[in-house]
Amino acid sequence: MTLVSPGDAPVPVPPSVDGRRLGQAEQHDALAARNSRLIPGELLTIKIRRSEVPAGGDIYQEFQVPYQKWMRVLDALNWIAENAAADLAFRWFCGSKMCGTCAVRMNGREVLACWEAVEPSMVIEPLRNLPVIRDLVVDRTRYEDKVASLEPWIERHEPYAQFPEPLTHKQMKDASKALDCISCMCCYSACPVIGLGNLTDFAGPAPLVQLGQTALDPRNSPGKVRRSLELTGIFNCVSCYKCEEVCPASIPIVSRIIEPLKAKAAQLVPEMAKHSFALRDIVAGRGRVDPGELVLRVQGLRALGNLRRILRLFARGKINPMKTLLGTKTGAAEAAGRLLGNRVGKQ
Repeated sequence: MTLVSPGDAPVPVPPSVDGRRLGQAEQHDALAARNSRLIPGELLTIKIRRSEVPAGGDIYQEFQVPYQKWMRVLDALNWIAENAAADLAFRWFCGSKMCGTCAVRMNGREVLACWEAVEPSMVIEPLRNLPVIRDLVVDRTRYEDKVASLEPWIERHEPYAQFPEPLTHKQMKDASKALDCISCMCCYSACPVIGLGNLTDFAGPAPLVQLGQTALDPRNSPGKVRRSLELTGIFNCVSCYKCEEVCPASIPIVSRIIEPLKAKAAQLVPEMAKHSFALRDIVAGRGRVDPGELVLRVQGLRALGNLRRILRLFARGKINPMKTLLGTKTGAAEAAGRLLGNRVGKQ
């Protein structure tokens, strides 16, 4: 593989770049690069966030762990449990990227302990957005209850055409991606919307991936999919792609799971997509985003009740009441209407 710039000779790219996540080669953050910086026997400095019982607070306890070749975070945790802190609590079963139970946060990012190479200095913490039982062990009940409430199974509305049933790649391309999920909860921990707590009813990326396995299956009953989608708060997803960044299974959670589920929700439960439809209509009709009109369409006259907020938005140039009232269009209005189906007024 080579990179070519205009007027320059081809520049060879190291083979290690191929197949790596964006930025790993530049930051020397791939597995081989990390291990090449360490010498067997060299001491790693590891700080682990631990639950202080019975006080209930948290402390960071530091350990010095001798490095071994190809050492993973899980190997370091096992060394600590065997040699320095027998009461250290953490989970793991398979040790081979299959069960998803060993997920933790290492130096501020969600990783699988069984698959992540150690670094010279590490801070290891439990996953966010879930109650901590002890040390690195989190309570998965919230996630499991939400998945159960979504009823992620298939209810057929038509009998089997034949057996085995023919299914095309196009029909199953999104649902099949969701089947790669190992329920590690890395995406749930990284999601900033889940971090808002009870301010939203967003189910979270992990339950949505579980739902996507059946809701994106063409054999599932539309009525069944509708009932499940009504419980997801899916339009609270801000498409920040944090879930995709940390997914150890490289599932395109936003682009291949959440966005197709949003499309189904807009079709089956259109009242959930009120904000999206309003935005589409405004852009199609005016060739621009009009925040003032958007707020009025979504919230109605209730939006006028918070005068202080309106004045603050006006002072910051976020809204322009005159343009909103006059329905000012831009030169892009005709093209926008053509591209977006000219759905003005069809909410």
